[in-house]
Amino acid sequence: MIKKLLYAISVSAIILSALLPVTAENADTQVTTTTEMRMQPLVDKYNGLTQESLDTELAKYSDIKKHWGRNYIAKISALEIISGFPDGSFRPDEKLLGGQYILMLMRAIGYRAELPQGLAYYIPFVDIALKEGILLKDEIPDFTKPITRELAASLARRTIGKYENVPHDYFVKGSDTYPPKGDKGFFDNVYAGYQKLKMTDYPNITSKYLQDVIDCYRIGLLTGSNNKFNPKGTLTRAEASVIIIKLLDKKERVESVPLSSESFKWTNSITNNGVYDNESAGFYENKEYTLYKGLFPMMEIWETAQTMYKNRNLITGGKIDFTYSEGNKSFGINYFNNQDHFNKYINDEYGIILPLNGIGIATQRSQLKKVQKESLYDNCDGWLYEILSYDVDRYNKDLKKYTYELLKLWFGKDYEQAKKIHDQYLYYGLNDIDWKHHIYLLNDRQISVVGGNGDSGNVFSFQVWAKGFINKDTMLKINQ
Repeated sequence: MIKKLLYAISVSAIILSALLPVTAENADTQVTTTTEMRMQPLVDKYNGLTQESLDTELAKYSDIKKHWGRNYIAKISALEIISGFPDGSFRPDEKLLGGQYILMLMRAIGYRAELPQGLAYYIPFVDIALKEGILLKDEIPDFTKPITRELAASLARRTIGKYENVPHDYFVKGSDTYPPKGDKGFFDNVYAGYQKLKMTDYPNITSKYLQDVIDCYRIGLLTGSNNKFNPKGTLTRAEASVIIIKLLDKKERVESVPLSSESFKWTNSITNNGVYDNESAGFYENKEYTLYKGLFPMMEIWETAQTMYKNRNLITGGKIDFTYSEGNKSFGINYFNNQDHFNKYINDEYGIILPLNGIGIATQRSQLKKVQKESLYDNCDGWLYEILSYDVDRYNKDLKKYTYELLKLWFGKDYEQAKKIHDQYLYYGLNDIDWKHHIYLLNDRQISVVGGNGDSGNVFSFQVWAKGFINKDTMLKINQ
């Protein structure tokens, strides 16, 4: 009972000593927070580390001389955040225990708990972490077992949030706001999408930890390996050392933001100085947009939009425009036979004179739930991309080579087979053959293709589903 009382008094004293009368943490000011004040002696010590002192720490451990994390290990050892073992080893690749990680985090933000005799080393630090709101009750059921990488990331995110404002987005908001008075566009905020590109296994992250992992990637606190985060894997002692140093030193972090090569800009069709603006569809002339890599739930939408835009020079003759509709959240390449045809289309208030050839991305379908009509799982109306021609002669002459670049992107190693299907049905339209329709499954994509002479004359349509959403058991079955 006396030991428990002494322990309670000790921990309470540690916690109360930090509650100084300063500004609230995470306030958008330059005033020092409580946590920063507590950390300052440690930060000063860190800034004063010399190569000589680090070499002294490196010499203490027999197993880190050639290890990738030796410099981080030397620093946390010099800061007395964690040390090695009595046999002179550090064991950098050994799994880190939950209690050890909590101790490291709390020491990183300036706590130095005295351990009452007879209690487990981590108990006072766990109590502090609970009081700080960094650790939740029962979140770590056994502190003597290894901690998972996803939980470690979440705890690190909560820790850094005590003294830094972690950004929740980047890039200017509002470039594709719909309705116009809104402040958030469909693809202005690429915060989450871009980070997900760095971890192809993000669907395996427990949902309650996902945003914290994304935040850690964004600010450079954590990185994965080979585009994987390995959320259920365990954290090593060396990996934890890196996290601790990055918590203390911003210069050790590399922010995760798109490079200039990972974005492209375009301006909606420049035509009649806004006369054709169609707010009901969210189509605005002369408006500039920037599309960033990783925006959408599916990387292939970014790749397709970029391929559509950057290969426009392959379209010969006629006039084209690359447009985005904010209301429909869709991209399109529209082909007009000539400038006069284009002018008639743009000047017609009701859009009756339409482009006779077009290629589009029905981006909005990526936001629909599986059970909804036109979702990506809908084997009848869920196509993501459509090539549509009512003037097959001009399509064959001016757009076919352009389309081939999209087929290469969508079908990869099966490109030649996809090209063969494309050309076969285009041939039906070019040669006035009776209308034909078929469904294929190629490269894990459903294709619905139409070609020939029907009610609308000679037409050609090539619809492509997103990869992996339709399989051989769910693909649409039709009469040949």
